[in-house]
Amino acid sequence: MFKFEKEQAVHDFNGTKIGGQPGEYPRVLGASIFYNKHECVIDDEKGIIDKDRAEALWNRCQELSDQTGVKHFIQIISESGEAFESYFSWFDSIDSKTAFLMDSSMPPALAHACEYVTEVGLADRAIYNSINGSILPENIEALKNSDVDAAIVLAFNPGDASVKGREAVLAEGGVAGQEKSMLSIAEECGITRPILDTAATPLGLGSGGSFREILACKAIHGLPTGGAYHNMTVSWTWLKRWRGTAKNPSVLLSQYEGKDLLLEQMGHHHFGGFDGIKQAAWSAPDIGCNIMAATLGADLIMYGPIENCEGASTAIAFTDIVLAEAAKELGVDVATEDHPLFKLV
Repeated sequence: MFKFEKEQAVHDFNGTKIGGQPGEYPRVLGASIFYNKHECVIDDEKGIIDKDRAEALWNRCQELSDQTGVKHFIQIISESGEAFESYFSWFDSIDSKTAFLMDSSMPPALAHACEYVTEVGLADRAIYNSINGSILPENIEALKNSDVDAAIVLAFNPGDASVKGREAVLAEGGVAGQEKSMLSIAEECGITRPILDTAATPLGLGSGGSFREILACKAIHGLPTGGAYHNMTVSWTWLKRWRGTAKNPSVLLSQYEGKDLLLEQMGHHHFGGFDGIKQAAWSAPDIGCNIMAATLGADLIMYGPIENCEGASTAIAFTDIVLAEAAKELGVDVATEDHPLFKLV
């Protein structure tokens, strides 16, 4: 594929390394848990969960990581500080090593998360998500006063979705509601392990810039880079027609005159009827957008719901093998013994 001229930083999270040249280390996957309406959550304010179910989901991620060599972070989502405490305590009880992202749309909850992980000694595993144009002074102060030294730094410019606009947010400042650049804020907050997020934007609203920014981030800054590219499929209005349920088949298929023949020849035997075909239609671009990002050099692939770990793990393992083989021709050696190239080929 390609090799960046700029030296590429590698961050170490208790043995999980992220960054480097494409093909040097496996991509790292980010699995979201306790998201809105997640079936594991019983009370999202207090953080009461079905612990057995949640642990089984995380164990499957770990099994896949062991099998493929593609490592996982867990992305813990909460809108409540109290729930964050419960979630962090639960995760530490079943896994005392893996890094976790602290993700919330509620600034007070994130500020509380910074304070809590510092108090209980989990800050070295915590990744703040995210430093962006909407970050409040209170959150900057909370992050600055914490022991958290890792954060997602978001290249989202609401006024300019081009690479130039995204870079202005990251490195120049004076845009996206902040006087300082996102990287300057990160440095001010003591972030020594930044991971740049290229800000996945919807199709038609700068999605191309989301992918091109991967190359820019790696080439200009030399920092680990990634994003939640599955958000592109989630926001794709046309694709939503393929979703539906068994009681409400997708519009496209239900209106297809040859649907009975289609089911006979394809669906019933191979795809499980309408639901199977709809799932294939949905999952193809959902997985494909992550393969595109990884091929362009993205180091962190936040693929969404933890239940999607199977497809994400196999797709990225495949991509990592291709990248490693290509990198070898460019003089880049695989830097870890448990790379998918050595496990799956």
